Amino acid sequence: MRRFQQTAVSNAGFMGQVPLPRSSEMARRLSAILEVRVAFLRADGTIVRSSEDGWPGNLGTVLKEIAESETTATRLGDHDLAITPLTGSPDHLILVREKEGGLAGLGGWVLIPTLFLTAAFGCLVFLLAHRIVRPLTVLTRWLPNLKHDKEPAESIPPALSARSDELGQLARSLQETHQSLLREQKLRHQSERLATLGRIATSLAHEIRNPAAAIRMHADLIEPGVKPGGSESISLIREEVERITDLVNQWLFVARAAPPERRPHDLGEMLSAVARRQKPALRHAGSHLKIEAGNPALVACDKLRIEQVIRNLIVNASQAMPDGGEIMACIKPGEEHVQLDIRDSGTGFSTEALDRFGEPFFSEREGGMGIGLTLAREVVQAHEGSIQVSNAPEGGALVTVTLPLHSAS
Repeated sequence: MRRFQQTAVSNAGFMGQVPLPRSSEMARRLSAILEVRVAFLRADGTIVRSSEDGWPGNLGTVLKEIAESETTATRLGDHDLAITPLTGSPDHLILVREKEGGLAGLGGWVLIPTLFLTAAFGCLVFLLAHRIVRPLTVLTRWLPNLKHDKEPAESIPPALSARSDELGQLARSLQETHQSLLREQKLRHQSERLATLGRIATSLAHEIRNPAAAIRMHADLIEPGVKPGGSESISLIREEVERITDLVNQWLFVARAAPPERRPHDLGEMLSAVARRQKPALRHAGSHLKIEAGNPALVACDKLRIEQVIRNLIVNASQAMPDGGEIMACIKPGEEHVQLDIRDSGTGFSTEALDRFGEPFFSEREGGMGIGLTLAREVVQAHEGSIQVSNAPEGGALVTVTLPLHSAS
């Protein structure tokens, strides 16, 4: 009865707010919507009904008794009656229903839309939780990874980062930001280590070069007076001094990013010169260097630095074969560039070494400094060339250096 009374009040408020006529046609339309009988009690006592049938016989008498009150819901025999004044009008709205059937009809009219709206709202909440709240929770848990300088133990789910909406864009942006931060931190650490190496190299270069030059000069001075069996010792002294000098130069090349002093030099001659200097060391390691060079290939280069690159690659190839083996050095001139291939007969590069090629201080060799290939890459790139590493199909590691040919113009 309270719900029936509230229905009357709600519809009376609606009728009072809009200028609709209190006619029998309006009563029939409202009756069809509410599934109850509808009537209007006018100020002069006239009753305008939706139909003539199905009304309580004593309706007029009852209305005179209860019309003075604000809102009333009561029972008349087999009918329920609700009467309420229309907002802003002296007229009243009357709703009449049968006790059996009327309530079910009105209850269904009120309850079914409510259940439908409740179910729809529940589905909407579930979709919002699945599409928005849960992904945001995942991203929130992942955010602390931005503070770490290593790969996160738990990555953003691919299903989230692959989404095409704003959440997918946010996930991809967070991943890219984290990767960028990792790269920046890695470069910063490398720069700090290179700067430290540069300060050390610069400080030691003078202290090492002078004694090395003195040792070499005295070896040259005493060579004429040594016995025939001592010439090998003199050669060994020169080789070790050359090794120390090359090591100091290598440190300085990495520490100083000065542009190369480029002049035309034959790549084949530089390769042969390095091979001659490295021959004793290669023979001691059980390695044999085989050179294939055709016509002269002039390149505009800093001779000292390019020879240092060649030496590093030959030394690396020899160290990759602990039991000795053959090293192939092949020069292939082209129209505008010349290619130098250096291949060993060892086990080849590992997957990690290929991925981290040229990274400073990375070395898989015990005791290695990890700056040889870094130096080679930086020097070659400074000469507008390129350097690539791979594993040869026939086995062994392959390093390919490409340099532009010298142009006479």
